[in-house]
Amino acid sequence: MRRPGRQPRIKLAAGLLALSAAAAMVVTTSGTAQADSQHGKTPKIGHVWTIILENKSYEATFSGLNQNSYLWKTLPSYGALLTQYYGTGHYSLDNYLSLVAGQAPAPDNQNDCPTYKNVSPGTPAADGQVNASSGCVYPASTKTLFNQLDDKHVPWKIYAQDMGNTPTRENAYACGVPGDPSGAGVPDPGGATPTDQYVPKHNPAAWFHSLSDNPRDCADVVPLNGLPAAAGHPAESGMAQDLKSIKTTPAFSWITPDNCSDAHDATCQGDNLSGDPNNHQGGLYASDLFLEKVIPEIMASPAFQKDGLIQIVFDEAFPPYKMYGNSIGDYTGNPPASGLNTPTDTAQSVVACCDELPGPNTTQPGDQAFGQDTTPGGGITGAVMISRFIKPGSVSAQPYNHYSWLRSMEDLFGVKHGGTDGKGHLGYAAADGLRPFGGDVYNNPSGRALPPAPSGSITYPAVAGVTDVGRPVIPAGSVYAH
Repeated sequence: MRRPGRQPRIKLAAGLLALSAAAAMVVTTSGTAQADSQHGKTPKIGHVWTIILENKSYEATFSGLNQNSYLWKTLPSYGALLTQYYGTGHYSLDNYLSLVAGQAPAPDNQNDCPTYKNVSPGTPAADGQVNASSGCVYPASTKTLFNQLDDKHVPWKIYAQDMGNTPTRENAYACGVPGDPSGAGVPDPGGATPTDQYVPKHNPAAWFHSLSDNPRDCADVVPLNGLPAAAGHPAESGMAQDLKSIKTTPAFSWITPDNCSDAHDATCQGDNLSGDPNNHQGGLYASDLFLEKVIPEIMASPAFQKDGLIQIVFDEAFPPYKMYGNSIGDYTGNPPASGLNTPTDTAQSVVACCDELPGPNTTQPGDQAFGQDTTPGGGITGAVMISRFIKPGSVSAQPYNHYSWLRSMEDLFGVKHGGTDGKGHLGYAAADGLRPFGGDVYNNPSGRALPPAPSGSITYPAVAGVTDVGRPVIPAGSVYAH
């Protein structure tokens, strides 16, 4: 999307804006949907914002163990908490590739690609997969959700916080790539620094030639706060400016926070948005600060008020937290001096759902990450979804994973042709029996705006059976059966 020039960041009181946004959700009742919670039809959501956070099991994020009450308590009261949302592998990069292209983990991408180089041999494999015995950058023949949106003429943008702060590290005008992946590639493609906490492994556009070789697509991969004009490059607006009107808001927005704001780093290399230059606390504390800034901006926007959906998703569950310094409060029970402290249940970090397939390149997704047996998948992370088409306070225990997310987005934006199954689903998003988000998530088909409610006010305990290939099971007598 071509946008006007970058403008100064607008600083607002997050708490006040959150209240005003909530009030707007209550009083704004325009808009319709063609959803039926009993039949799993998708409502007419017109704008989606997906925020990807890093490396936390459900128990770390949604149990009160860490300093993240905004994500743990406040945001689920505006929408739905998905208690059985799963990653697809370990470490990070393989999950991003699953999300946007349906690709299964492979040796180098499940090691976060120590060298930025093309996959080899890069030949087609079954089920829309690619043979990738080494390397991480996929050939132009490997399509992504963003390519599908291009084909449907659906405007999209990737907003990557801090991208381009240090131009010699990554090219902000070329999809944020860290260099040339041909030949021997680029060793150590980038970690956070005090002035630039962007990391390429959290930006999906950098790993597909179908995007990075296309200047028009790269024009839609911008820093969160936009790009100034440069020789041969027009200015690109940031998210805050784009949100000012429905016309300038992309239909699909992918938001990649930097390595501090996404909860990845326990101690941030640079700014954590606290306003205190001496405060570098990271983890879920830092991600809460980020969410408290951007979520109210989105909720107050005309596009969200009309037909928006906000998704907060984690890439993977991370075991065990304290060993890797990844969270703040990860131990239960007793004070450290007692010697009786025990880590939280790391079993949530090493499970899969939804009959996840391993793919052609590894025997098990997420295999042997962190020096321990982490098969078979990416663990339980949980997710939060907020929309006028979702009843506030809802909780769903229906299992979903990143392939489910991709299939859901393809269905939501009307991608019905091509893909692995000929019906618009890429890679393992086309797997038989995989369920997209159903009536347990889109449970307010009228789109009538409702006030916030405590999480758990509405629960969806049912889990789909083997014969339920695409619709939620509606328990007799439940709120969804009326």
